[in-house]
Amino acid sequence: MPTPTDVPARRLVNPPAAWLHAHRRSIFGVMLVGWAMSMLDASIVNIAIPELQRRLEADVATASWVINAYNIAFAVLLVPMGRLADQFGRRRMFVAGMAVFTAGSALCAASPTIGTLIAARAIQGVGAGMLAPLGFAMAVLVFPPERRGFGLSLIAVAALVANASGPLLGGALIALAGWWLLFLVNVPVGIAAIVLARRWWPETFDPDARRGIDWLGMALLASCVGCLVFALVQANGRGWTDVLVLWLLQLSLILGAGFWASQRFGRVPMLPPDLVGERRFRSANLAMLLFAAGFMGALLMLSLVFIDLWGYTPLEAGLAITPMPVAGLIAWPIAGRTAGRVPAQKVAVPALAVVAAGLVWLSLLPATAGAAVDYLVVLPGLILAGLGMGVAFPSINVGAMSAVPPPRAGAASGVLNTARQLGGALGVALLVAVVLGVGAIFAPSLRADVEDLARSYAIPNERAHETIERTLRDFYGQSPERLDPIGFDERVADRAAQTAREGYAWAFRGAAVLTLLALWSARRMAPAGAGARRDRALAARDRPAL
Repeated sequence: MPTPTDVPARRLVNPPAAWLHAHRRSIFGVMLVGWAMSMLDASIVNIAIPELQRRLEADVATASWVINAYNIAFAVLLVPMGRLADQFGRRRMFVAGMAVFTAGSALCAASPTIGTLIAARAIQGVGAGMLAPLGFAMAVLVFPPERRGFGLSLIAVAALVANASGPLLGGALIALAGWWLLFLVNVPVGIAAIVLARRWWPETFDPDARRGIDWLGMALLASCVGCLVFALVQANGRGWTDVLVLWLLQLSLILGAGFWASQRFGRVPMLPPDLVGERRFRSANLAMLLFAAGFMGALLMLSLVFIDLWGYTPLEAGLAITPMPVAGLIAWPIAGRTAGRVPAQKVAVPALAVVAAGLVWLSLLPATAGAAVDYLVVLPGLILAGLGMGVAFPSINVGAMSAVPPPRAGAASGVLNTARQLGGALGVALLVAVVLGVGAIFAPSLRADVEDLARSYAIPNERAHETIERTLRDFYGQSPERLDPIGFDERVADRAAQTAREGYAWAFRGAAVLTLLALWSARRMAPAGAGARRDRALAARDRPAL
């Protein structure tokens, strides 16, 4: 005799598909507000780190936790919240997540110290982790089968444009009033989204979902993701051979194995077996992880290059990055028009190749930006990467979400978003390691060159070495106040800038390699015969009767 947790919740009835399709603009529009806010706040703070160091009297390592706290809380909750939304209601999850996100934003704006700001950002990240899984899930539900690819590509490009626009918007808000305005603007928008969601958004569920909650799976997955992201965040500060970093990496592997066992043998697994067993879905998630590692890591490198290496203000850096999201918006209609008509991998593969070409071009960056022509050197790379991003990211999302049945959309969206978040954390950790590692390789030649220069100025080597260290900290974003060098210091800074430039150049090349690996995985998103037959059957089932 079945127990209550073994029986689907029959009392949960979704609105008719035809009704959802007819009201998709209002439902999708409200959802898109929450989605864009959660994505934007993942990047808008990057450009404010120097300002936070000065205003809240924090070093760069402490200030960076304003970013890390949000990303860790965000990543930990994506899969559990996506599945709980399937089980207990997607509107309920949206309203709760938006309330937490809005409250966290208000607390961030009112934070008097760096410690309270970090804690408030963690609360904000919890809200974002509740909101983000709903994006792809609702796109699958409210768009009819023939338009579903368009909806998935639209929300995907909105995410990347929001991420890429973060530096510009952040720089503008800081210039207008201060860092606190980055968070305060979320409050009225969040309140409006809650009101409109309660008015326009009907409750929807996965009618086949068991009502039991996989507490063990949630705890194991959250612990695994938290340990992994924390280890990646700490790796470059402490070193990859640090005992804590190695212990966390090993613990994440053990917890990951425990999570797999809980899903394989548990009575109410959080991830349905048909989702885990779909090859196309796995390939798309691997492509997303690798693409996010390359592209999101490169996006941070651009902010560091423009602000720390070239000495731009936050607003100038935001404007310098703007051609990338603009190019993405221009290219997005290609993904929108081809979604549902052309296999996703045939669109994603050439787009990823364009992104890789743009990243290689960016590796040609000059060491300094003394004239407008220096920026023009990197402009084609920004445009190429943006054009490819505008097509590749939506196509990978379409490939992932079209491989799963609509009732599993919440769990699938959580997995896909987790892949993106983990990829971004992995990419940042790897590319920062590349920058610092290449700098260490070139350090002996830089030191010898500066010692020769010091002899001509009759300056002791100890003083020369101090100047090298100070200028490199400036170029790597590790100093609260930038040195204004003159005379001997200026000549040392010129040489140190060349060394730092090599590190950033190799970081962009590393991002290109990650993107090419994503291309390899994206090639495997093609539907097999059984998968194609199932897709046609699902489309026929979802199509409203005339």
